[in-house]
Amino acid sequence: MKRSPFFSQIAAHSPTLAGVQGWEVPNVFTTVADEHHAIRQRVGLMDWSTTGEFEVKGPDALDVVQSLIVNDASTMPVNRVLYTTILHENGGILSDITVYRLGENHYMLMTAWGSNAANERPEYDLLREACRGRNAFPFDASPGTGLLALQGPQSRALLGELTPADLDRLPYMWALPAEVAGVRALISRTGYTGELGYEILVPAEHASDVWQAITEAGETYGLALCGLVVAFGLRIEKGYIMRFDFPEGRTPYEVGLGWTVKLDKGDFRGREALIRRKEAGFSEKLVSVALQDEYVPAMGDALLSAGNPVGAVTSAAYGYAVQKPIALGYLPLDLARLGTGVEVRDGDGNLHPAEVGPRSPYDPQGLRLRS
Repeated sequence: MKRSPFFSQIAAHSPTLAGVQGWEVPNVFTTVADEHHAIRQRVGLMDWSTTGEFEVKGPDALDVVQSLIVNDASTMPVNRVLYTTILHENGGILSDITVYRLGENHYMLMTAWGSNAANERPEYDLLREACRGRNAFPFDASPGTGLLALQGPQSRALLGELTPADLDRLPYMWALPAEVAGVRALISRTGYTGELGYEILVPAEHASDVWQAITEAGETYGLALCGLVVAFGLRIEKGYIMRFDFPEGRTPYEVGLGWTVKLDKGDFRGREALIRRKEAGFSEKLVSVALQDEYVPAMGDALLSAGNPVGAVTSAAYGYAVQKPIALGYLPLDLARLGTGVEVRDGDGNLHPAEVGPRSPYDPQGLRLRS
C-alpha cells in the first residue's frame, strides 16, 4: 500500500484509514460533518499527495501538451493554471486535469492520482508517448512531491503567516513559486472545495517540517484536519466531477465541460471522434439532483420519471452546507431542466423524491473561491 510523505504525521492523529487506488489515506479525523463545516466556516487541511505531477520540458513542450488536452494552453502566461480534460480516442473523457505553466518551456499536468491501484499512470504514459519524436522531456515528479490543500475562509490569513508571498495578488487559477515555512514550494489556487484555498506543493523530504508549521500556526484559526470523505460532500455541493461521473466514454459536452473544448486550436487526442459525436448530437446530460428526504443515493441507483427508469446516479454525498443529499446523474435532455421532479430508487426498491437543481447549489457564482 502506498503512503504519502505526510503519513506519519497523519497517523499520529488516529484517523480512520482506507485503501483507495492502492493508497492508504485518512478517511475521517473527527466526523464528516465537523470537517465539512470547518472548511466552509474556518479552515481545514487535507493531504492530497496522491495526485500526479507530470512535468514536461523543452522547446516542444507546448506542442506535447496541446496534443493531449482539449483546452488551449497556447495563451497561458507563466504561472497560469488551466482546467481541461484528456480524451480517449473515441472522444470520451479519460481524465480531468489541471495544467500548470511553470516556465517558458515547462509545463506540469496535475492528475487525480499519481498512480492507480495497479500502479498504472495512464496520463503519464500518454505524455511520454507524445514526447517521442519531439524536443521535449517528460518527468514524473509525483514520488518526490508532497501536496497539502489548505481550504477555507481563513486559509489566506493562516498561510500568510508562513510565507513572504503576497497572497492577495494570487488570483484564482494561478500559481506562485514561494517559500512556505522556509521551504521552497509552489502555491496554487485551484481548489476542489468551492472555498478560498491553496494547494501547497513541497519536496517530500520537507513534508514533516511544513506539516508541523501549518498545524502549529493553524491553532489560532481553529484549523481542522480533514480526510478524504469530506471532499466528496464539498465537491458535490459545487457540482464538480470525479472519475465516476464520466463513465462509458462520456464526452466533455455531456458532463458540462463543453466550455473547456477548443476545437479550433488544432489537433488533439480524440478530436475527430469528439467532432463526430458532437455533430450527431447528445441525448443526455449530467445534472445535479437534490433529494427531498435524508437518503444519500448509492452509485448506480436508478433515476425515475413517472415510474420509468430514465437514468442513473453516478455519485452522491450529503451536502452539509446546503443541508440535503445531492446526487449527480445523467438524464434525458427533456428532463434535465431545473425544477424537474424525479425519484431515486435505492437498492431495496424504495423510492425517494428528488428534484433537478442548479449544478452548483452552494455559492453558484463562485464568489467564495475567487475572494
